[in-house]
Amino acid sequence: MPQILNNPMELSKKQLEIIAIAKTLFAQNGFDATSVRDIAQRAKINVAMINYYFDSKENLLEIIIKHGIEAYRLDARKYNTETDALLRLEKMVEHYVESKFSDLHLYQILTNEANARKRDSYAVLFKELRRHNIERLREVIEYGVEKGTFRFYDPLLLHTTMIGTFLNFKMNKSVIEEFIDIPKEMTFERYLKVELTKHLKYILKAILTYEH
Repeated sequence: MPQILNNPMELSKKQLEIIAIAKTLFAQNGFDATSVRDIAQRAKINVAMINYYFDSKENLLEIIIKHGIEAYRLDARKYNTETDALLRLEKMVEHYVESKFSDLHLYQILTNEANARKRDSYAVLFKELRRHNIERLREVIEYGVEKGTFRFYDPLLLHTTMIGTFLNFKMNKSVIEEFIDIPKEMTFERYLKVELTKHLKYILKAILTYEH
C-alpha cells in the first residue's frame, strides 16, 4: 500500500492532479465504470505512472475518501458559541451546507459507495459520518429544548430532510434550472448554496418551533 495513505501532506503536484481527475471521473461515471486507463488519458500520463503512485485504482479511491471525509463532519465549535438557540441552529445549518459544498464530487462518490455496498468499509465510513452529524443535530435540538425555544423532534428525520433536500437539488440541476431565474452573476452552485441555506433554516425553525 502506498505511503501517501499515511502521509497525505507529502503528495506531489502530479499526484494531486491525478487524484482530482480520478475524483471527478468516479463521481460522474461511478468507480466501477471508470478504468485506470480513463484516468491516465485524462491526466495525459501512462497507466504505469498511476500504478507507481497509487498501486491500484482501489487504493486511489481509499486515499480520496479517507482524507476527504472529515470535511463533511459537523464541527460543534463552528456554532456552539451562539447562546441563542435559534442563532445556534442557523449557524449549524450554514456550517452544514458549507461542508456539503466543500467537495461535491467527493460527496457523490460517498453516496455511490453507500448505495452500491460493494466495498463495505466505505459504506461503514458513510454510516459513521451520518451518525456523527445526527448526534450533533440532536445536541442543537436539545439545547433549544432546554432553553424553552424548541420542541423536541427526531434528529434522524430532520437530518433526512436536510440531506434529502440537498441531494434533490444537486441531482436535478437540469430540471431545476428550467423553473428558476438565476441571476447572471451567479453560478447554479452559488445560487443553490444560498437558497438551500435559507430554505433549510426556514424548514428546521418551522418544525422545531411549531406548537400543536
